Amino acid sequence: MNKLKKMALRVIAESLSEEEIAGLREMFTAMQSHLMISKLADVDNSGTIDYGEFIAATVHLNKLEREEHLVAAFRYFDKDGSGYITVDELQQACAEHNMTDVLLEDIIREVDQDNDGRIDYGEFVAMMQKGNAGIGRRTM
Repeated sequence: MNKLKKMALRVIAESLSEEEIAGLREMFTAMQSHLMISKLADVDNSGTIDYGEFIAATVHLNKLEREEHLVAAFRYFDKDGSGYITVDELQQACAEHNMTDVLLEDIIREVDQDNDGRIDYGEFVAMMQKGNAGIGRRTM
């Protein structure tokens, strides 16, 4: 999973309702081994998973990426509200998440389907749903 998707899932996780979090908290408490998701979840490469990273990974695994969460996450990255995530905006988000070892151009290149050097909402949704069998592509 690329780093933008990891950050987006973290942003979504931070906006979940108390109900959604309560169910995930039970799972976190009961969980006996986190080896399976350690690579998936360790956003800041600290070698450990904090609670927020666990929630973000669980959101991904449980496919809670509902439309309103995707819109909110996209808006988080689209700092100027232009409708596009640019390299500068990605740089700012990485700084907020203490991610300094990120090749931003590589992230953009991987997600940018029309090769305009930036990520629009459709490209963002496609990235978020990539590999999520059973979830159809949604539009705004």
